[in-house]
Order: sequence, then C-alpha cells, then structure tokens
Amino acid sequence: MNRPPNQKPSFIKGFFNSWAYLFPPPGLLTHAALFLAIGSGIALSFVYDVNRPFDSLQVLALGNQGGIFIRAVHYWSSQLFLVLAAFHVIDQLSKNGELEVSRGLWVRVSFIVPLVLFLMISGFILKGDRGGILARQVLEGLLGTLPAGGDILRFLFLGSPHNFQLIFIHHVATTTLFVLIFTLEHDGRIWPEWRSVVYVTACSMILSSLRTPVLRPEGLEIYVKGPWYFVGLQEMLHWASRPGWILVLGGAVFFVLCVLPLASERVSKALKRFMTGVFLAYLGMSVVGWFFRGGDWQRVVPWGGP
Repeated sequence: MNRPPNQKPSFIKGFFNSWAYLFPPPGLLTHAALFLAIGSGIALSFVYDVNRPFDSLQVLALGNQGGIFIRAVHYWSSQLFLVLAAFHVIDQLSKNGELEVSRGLWVRVSFIVPLVLFLMISGFILKGDRGGILARQVLEGLLGTLPAGGDILRFLFLGSPHNFQLIFIHHVATTTLFVLIFTLEHDGRIWPEWRSVVYVTACSMILSSLRTPVLRPEGLEIYVKGPWYFVGLQEMLHWASRPGWILVLGGAVFFVLCVLPLASERVSKALKRFMTGVFLAYLGMSVVGWFFRGGDWQRVVPWGGP
C-alpha cells in the first residue's frame, strides 16, 4: 500500500488551488455550515408541531418575520452544507486523503455520506407539504422493494404512515448527532474556524434575503418535484423496472468508499473512476429530471411545450 498522497489530477488541483486563494478549505466551511444548520434547526424545533407539520410552518410564515428568516437560514445553510460536503469529498479523494487517516476513522467518516443524504431528505419530508409527502412516498416505496427487511427498515427510518414523529426524532436528534460526532472526530476540533463561520453565515443570510423556501399545499399544482438533490432519484425510478437495484448501486458506492484505504493504487484509481461515473450519471439524470420533465413526468423542453 505505497500509494503517494496529495497527487491530484491537474484540473482538480487547479480548481482547489483557486479555491484556497479565495475561500477557507471546503472541510472548514462544511464544519461551519453544519453548526449554523444545527443552531437554526434547534430554534425552529420549538415551533414545529409533528402532528400538524404543514400548519405549524404556515403559522410561522404568516405571523413571524423573524421565524421566516430563521427558517430560510436553516434551509440555505443546509444546502450549503450538502454542497460543501460534496466538494470536501472530491478534494479528499483527489489527493488520496483516505491514506492520511486510520482505516477505522475513514469508515466512520464514510458513514457521513448516507447520513447526510438522509438528513437532507428527512428535513424536506418534515415540511409536510405536497413535495414532502411525495418524497416520503418515494422513499417508502424504495425501501419496500428490498426483498428482506424492507418493511422493517421502512418503519425504523420513517415510522408509521402519516406520522412524522420518528422522522422528526431522526432529523433533530439521532442522525444529526451521528453526523456531528463523526465530523468533530474527523476535523479534530469542536468549534468551527471563525473565518468559515463568517463566510457561511454571510452567504446564508444573503440567500435568505433573496429567496425564502416555499410550501406547496395539496392541490395547487399539477405535479411537484422533490428537492434538487432528489430529482435524479425520481428520474432513475422512472426508468428502473426493478427499483431495488438502485439501492444495490447506492450500497455498492458506499462499500467502495469504505474499502478505498485497502486498495492498491491501480485498484483505487479504478474504484474512483467507478464512483465518478455514478456521480456524473446522477448529475445527468438530475438535469433531465429538473429541466426536461413536466406533468406526470412527461418529457418537455424548458424553452417550449411538450
């Protein structure tokens, strides 16, 4: 296992060299975004009603300008956290960062990836609007396709149908706690770096001032799509005759990520090409789903009719 660390492809090296000239490292920014998302989420949890999720957020939107702004900050800091975490993963993999930590720590850090994805989609579900209900139905159906233990996993992650209690607990407590613990262990520090806090907070507040997240009541639209990071999955489900294979593919990517430190240089490059291919394919399907799908998931063109 004599792979040399810190040898990035030239275009990735150039990108992150430019990044370092303008901003703090993606890992530090991710740490700051996580803290801002958690802080704003804690504030929102005091007004959120798991028995009336949509109504409680509507009341907040109608009667409290400060609450509207905090919800927007929570939304945008979460989006920044996801994007920055993706950049951090790319940065680490491009310089063989899996060799710079212990194998046990790398496996624990790898668990952050599926945990963050569940954290994001559970937050979207907790809106309780039409988009959130659709996302929950998609996730329930996908887990239900597993031949063994699918119904058990569906209950463990999502709870009883039409009940948001367990999803809320996972979102604000269990999943967040695991992500926080693994992040702090990986970073080797508790508090985020102050410059990163300034960057992330300023960006979240500017975005919150420009655009606040909307709620979609039932019956106001012919169709609704999931969040931008979920649309690719919807497109995959549209084409998949056996949706369970999507979970198999996701599990394969996660397994590859976990075993990277054990691979030789040649095998490691092949595995990273595999993950890159899956990532680019998902991006492509996300573009198709977001821009070229309309009502009933029919094909449309963004500049004209169907």
